[in-house]
Amino acid sequence: MKLKIFTLCVVLCTCSLSLATEEAALDEAVIPTKIAEPPYKIGDLPSQQGYYIQSEGQTSINFRIVDNKIRLYWLDANGLIAEPKASAGNIRVKGKPKIRSFYALAPLAGEAGLGSAAIVRLPHLFNVILYLNNAATEDGDLYTFRYVPSMSVAVASESSNAR
Repeated sequence: MKLKIFTLCVVLCTCSLSLATEEAALDEAVIPTKIAEPPYKIGDLPSQQGYYIQSEGQTSINFRIVDNKIRLYWLDANGLIAEPKASAGNIRVKGKPKIRSFYALAPLAGEAGLGSAAIVRLPHLFNVILYLNNAATEDGDLYTFRYVPSMSVAVASESSNAR
């Protein structure tokens, strides 16, 4: 009888340890090290480029100009593309020489972010006023910053240099 109880205890302990190991393996996120190319999907690792805005919660906002078009992505704590927190927005720019001053932002087809179809002419040197409609509430968020031409160039990271 004692042997049966001991065997049962060993089996139960082994099962609980294997379940805990499987749960720990599932909890560990696999972070990609290879930089993805646009169009970005949720979970992709984008290049370091543009202006980064720290927002509430675990995500940050990445404003960038790619192929002379405005792109806006949300990044999680690991720097991976996350689900957009805004459904739409608009941008006003003030710069010289005189450039188009208003850009409407809408969800990008096939991508996880917002963007504008309009072309942003060179030079990319201007003050930005960014307004985002919050997807969860009727309120919006307003951000202002200075965008300079060097932000349009992707920064080589250590992980991309290793390859």
